[in-house]
Amino acid sequence: MSTYPRDEFDDIPETPRRQGVHRTRTAAATGRRGAFAWVLLAAAAVVVLVAAALFVVPKLLRPTAAPAPASTSRTTASSTPKASATPTPSASSAPSSEPTASASPTTSTPAAADRSLAVGVFNATTTSGLGTRVATTARSAGWTVAAVGNWSGTPVNTSVVFYRDPSQKASADALASDLGIATVLQAQQLGYPLTAVIGPGYTG
Repeated sequence: MSTYPRDEFDDIPETPRRQGVHRTRTAAATGRRGAFAWVLLAAAAVVVLVAAALFVVPKLLRPTAAPAPASTSRTTASSTPKASATPTPSASSAPSSEPTASASPTTSTPAAADRSLAVGVFNATTTSGLGTRVATTARSAGWTVAAVGNWSGTPVNTSVVFYRDPSQKASADALASDLGIATVLQAQQLGYPLTAVIGPGYTG
């Protein structure tokens, strides 16, 4: 077995301790922990101040604004009896006499025929001269016949009196009665207020 002379690496201390970089790392870690603790304390102080501003300050200011509604409620309560002192029975008794007067116009009179409206008479049959004969009947009844001719519109199966406006319905009924026509219809596209179309089977 070979032996070597002792050197500096053979002298190991009994209680070794860490040296070098490890010591600097632990010091930096402790410094960071201390800085983080101060940051937490500052954040907690800010939270406490914000909570005090949100909850404590409004409670301190609220009693000063509270007496205002009380004064308004007293004034309104005192003003309402003055308004109730106005004599309301006289206003309610006045309309009671009006229904007796308004109840009289209950009967509705039918609208009168306007025989001054322009009337067009058109023959929709193959009977020659039928339109002229019907126009003569209308004139003798007091109607103003503005045109007489042959019907060129939609074919009809029976005689019809057309009117343009709903207000002319009574005049159309009267013209149909004078000419012996049973059908009365509204047609806004016609050129005359009243139009008598003589269809097949006319015996008037």
